[in-house]
Amino acid sequence: MKQKSFLKKLYEILTPRERHQAVLVFIASLGTAFAQAFGVASIFPFISVVMNPDIVWQNKWLSFLYQKGNFTDINSFIIFLGIGVFLMVISSSIISAITTWGKTRFTLGKNHALSLRLFTVYLSQPYEFFLQKHSSELGKNILSEIYQLTNQLLMGIFDILINGLMVIVIVGMLFMVNISVTVGTVIFLGGSYALLNSFVKNRLRKIGRERLEANKERFRTINESLSSIKITKVLGIEPFFLKNYSYFSGKFTRYNVLAHVIGEVPRYILEAFAFGGIVFFVIIMIARGEKVIDLIPLLSLYAFAAYRAMPALNRLYSAMTTVYYNTAIVDKIYEDMIEIGLYKSPESSRLPEQKESELLFEKEIKLEKVTFCYDKSTFDVINELNLTIPKNSIIGFVGATGCGKTTLVDIILGLLVPQFGQILVDDIPITERNIKAWQKKIGYVPQEIYLSDDSIRKNIAFGVPENEINEGQVRVVAKIAALDGFIEKELPENYNTIVGERGIRLSGGQRQRIGLARALYRNPEVLVLDEATSSLDGITEDVVLKAIKSAARSRTVLMIAHRLSTLKDCDHIYILDKGQIVGQGTYQELISQNKKFREMAKISEKKE
Repeated sequence: MKQKSFLKKLYEILTPRERHQAVLVFIASLGTAFAQAFGVASIFPFISVVMNPDIVWQNKWLSFLYQKGNFTDINSFIIFLGIGVFLMVISSSIISAITTWGKTRFTLGKNHALSLRLFTVYLSQPYEFFLQKHSSELGKNILSEIYQLTNQLLMGIFDILINGLMVIVIVGMLFMVNISVTVGTVIFLGGSYALLNSFVKNRLRKIGRERLEANKERFRTINESLSSIKITKVLGIEPFFLKNYSYFSGKFTRYNVLAHVIGEVPRYILEAFAFGGIVFFVIIMIARGEKVIDLIPLLSLYAFAAYRAMPALNRLYSAMTTVYYNTAIVDKIYEDMIEIGLYKSPESSRLPEQKESELLFEKEIKLEKVTFCYDKSTFDVINELNLTIPKNSIIGFVGATGCGKTTLVDIILGLLVPQFGQILVDDIPITERNIKAWQKKIGYVPQEIYLSDDSIRKNIAFGVPENEINEGQVRVVAKIAALDGFIEKELPENYNTIVGERGIRLSGGQRQRIGLARALYRNPEVLVLDEATSSLDGITEDVVLKAIKSAARSRTVLMIAHRLSTLKDCDHIYILDKGQIVGQGTYQELISQNKKFREMAKISEKKE
């Protein structure tokens, strides 16, 4: 398959509306180019008339303008031409400023649109996608690389268009005045820039890819060090993270400096050559016996053309180096936004709508021959598993680490999609069409509780807008989770107390109880507890388990527990090994009849 160019990839990343906007900016750029050329061209006749008024009668256009304007003397005509030249130059500058505004507004506006779109793409991916990606890299792409793409690459492309057109039009105008001088100038300056471009193009693309990787490692190091700040402090490994960050940040900075120098430094040399060339031209003409006064109009034209064209030529070259340097970003954003294949249209800045159907849960949850294997894994984590969970029952899952407990729960939650088999709720298969309806019936308490740096009430009602939080429900679920006493008696701001980043101001047990309250807030029909009491002390665990048991009268509860004693009240317990059920029954039945369960219970008791 033919490799797509970065321009083709960029075209596919943009929406049709954004492409149309880009065309409008291009048209404005074309207008700017012609305005600048006319501004330069107007200098020549004005200077010529100033130096030799008789030209008015020798040039048919000047003669026509003089007669139609009913001028009475040559001086008034020269004043008229001067005012016209001044207005032309001012107008061309105003048009350039407006075009620059439009270009900047478009490119920086895309920073918002594209970052939101990429964020939407990431959030629309299945759970398994995030098992293979580092969160710091995803955040970097949304916040840093999209900004680089819009502020550097998109801006660079428009600079190439605007300045390239301006140079072409000015050179075309100069050809009409003096072909031989213009040809020599184009060969010298154009050849110099073309030679520089051939030397730096591949080098810039290479360091652009290396910059992308260095930036990823910068973000990863910061994320990992700050997310694990407690253990970082205890182990005293701050120097390790600082050394890593220094290394990758140093690389990142060196690449940016190198790209900037490559784009900027050559212009100073070439500008010196360009204006030195004008002086050299004068010397040659004088040596050939030409009259200096006759050269002034031509020199004025080329000097003014150089004044306009050289900055444009320099910006053109600088923009090309910027584009080369940032092509790797387009490859990365294209890969994530388009090639993952799960987000086909860039038109929407919202999550793809799912046609949600009604789903009733009145009888049972059933798993039929469910098989699941993680990507790139060589074995099935869940292997042709069959399971029936009656409504309003309390079910426990136990087994050694790696037996498939959490994976099984993730499948029931709808986070993982089995390669074979199916999940049925009241004999209705769970599919993409009704998965959201199923998940609305579930409350989930994971092993690791995420808390935002916000109030306790907002963490309990996580994801609910401020004005929609049910204060009464917050207090009800806090009481069930044995949190109300702690919040109301020990915290001065009660439910408005800020918990700190990731709940750093709370104990592990308090964080897990907030997680339990969060799961109960939406009054779910199914409550999934993945070692949800693992950080609680014995007394608090008993209180919470009693509360769960009380709440379970109208709920189906699925429990994974590291302490087998917490499963005593389960209606049924399943023992998993290598993704299959190898034992089942009540707690007492398994203690008396299952040797593996008895051994696990003894180990659990010792740990307690």
